[in-house]
Amino acid sequence: MARTAKYRTCDDLINNCEIRGDCFIWPHNEHSQTSPVISPYAPMTRAMLTNSVARILFTVIRHIPVNGRLVKWCKSPHCVNPYHYSEHRYIVAKRVRSGAVSSLLPEQEQRRDLFPSDEDIQAIKPRDADIMEILLRQASVNPYDSKNLPADLRVEKIVPDASKQTIRPVLVMRGVTKDLITKKPEATDEDVDDLFNGSIFKAIEERKRRLLSKSADDWDLGSK
Repeated sequence: MARTAKYRTCDDLINNCEIRGDCFIWPHNEHSQTSPVISPYAPMTRAMLTNSVARILFTVIRHIPVNGRLVKWCKSPHCVNPYHYSEHRYIVAKRVRSGAVSSLLPEQEQRRDLFPSDEDIQAIKPRDADIMEILLRQASVNPYDSKNLPADLRVEKIVPDASKQTIRPVLVMRGVTKDLITKKPEATDEDVDDLFNGSIFKAIEERKRRLLSKSADDWDLGSK
């Protein structure tokens, strides 16, 4: 007899959590460092193409994210509330500008077959009245990027100022003394005169003749 799946809808996932304030805390060991996940063989995992609880809830309750990374804004460990997560800032800004806050962006439309189908998403949407009430309240407070989370709960993420970044060389040569790294002296008037009067070229030709003569002598000695 086939075993009934433990998690069939988002209601099952949320009911498995401890509702602590606005947070949905997934059961975990006190010292666990892993993110909340379900079995990789669960039907929901296959339908949603992920076993991450937070990503499943975000995809079904909010919208399909552009890429695999979600930003967590909540300090509570193992919180899976989809309204405590967002996409990257530049993606959220792009959605707001385009008006497609919860719709597929053009780049997603081009690869729609790589995301969960609309039918699979609809099949596991939450329907419990109490859960729907909680989610509607969360949506009204944090519709886009969780900026309205309480200050004691929100993680402050600082975006580095690119204008103040120190540019470091990609390759650093070690063991080279400062004496070797010197500025090449500028050419003097005498050097320029020597270049144009042909003395440099004469010296080069003379050196070539000496090298050819030496090579010829070495060849004669080796052949004896």
